[in-house]
Amino acid sequence: MEIDEEHFITQVMRHLFKSRGIDMSGYSESFVMRSLRKRMGRSGSLNQEGYLKLLLHSEDETNELLSALSINVTEFFRDKEAFDCFTAKVIKPVLAVKKAEGGIFRIWSAGCASGQEAYTIAICLSEELRRLNSDRRPMTSVVGTDISEAALRKANRGVYTENEIKGMPDSLLAQYFEKKAGHYVVGHDLQKMVRFARENLLDPPVQKFFDAIVCRNVMIYFSREMHDVVTMHLYESLRRGGYLMLGKTETLIGAPRQSFQVIDLENRILRRN
Repeated sequence: MEIDEEHFITQVMRHLFKSRGIDMSGYSESFVMRSLRKRMGRSGSLNQEGYLKLLLHSEDETNELLSALSINVTEFFRDKEAFDCFTAKVIKPVLAVKKAEGGIFRIWSAGCASGQEAYTIAICLSEELRRLNSDRRPMTSVVGTDISEAALRKANRGVYTENEIKGMPDSLLAQYFEKKAGHYVVGHDLQKMVRFARENLLDPPVQKFFDAIVCRNVMIYFSREMHDVVTMHLYESLRRGGYLMLGKTETLIGAPRQSFQVIDLENRILRRN
């Protein structure tokens, strides 16, 4: 039996909120419905009513749906030009300030999925720290967050297949990874720089005072209304003058646009006013 699509989505969102405390009502309905259809097919449910019954009584299916709803398309150095620009226009100047004035350089990888983006940022930081060639190197911290516990478990392990490390230059692969049993393991020094936590971008921010936030290719999954809400959440998490990098297809419109100045339009690097 098919039930009304809007009612179906509402019941699913209500279940996720009641069972896990996760509010996903701000996601676009088309994205949510695509994820639900994928899970319906893989779970063997014949219709929406059948899938809803399964979801309400299955912890495993709830976990699978959350993973499907998580934005988990990621890779190391995804769009390398963007990270080169981020290094030149954000990491270098902020490191210079931290070296002169002290303090910890804090970067947030928001919607980090299985960790590749957070580790990429840490590698960019590490490479610049090596170039400083100084005993007085600033302290650095990278925080990666996502709503998917399964993705975060993988990120914490820091173990990737050969296909998952595609895009990683050979020199950096040798410098920051160890090859074990056909997999690549993030080195100890890099793992010490990065920590992971579960956080929903639709909720008011828990962590604040970041020097930079990287939130790429995440906004496109939110409704128009929640796009603005999430943007202002990111704004509140930045220090004054802090930087925000979005995905190349993402842009700010409406009120949030007034809160940032453009540093690099092509690579969507912005600065908090």
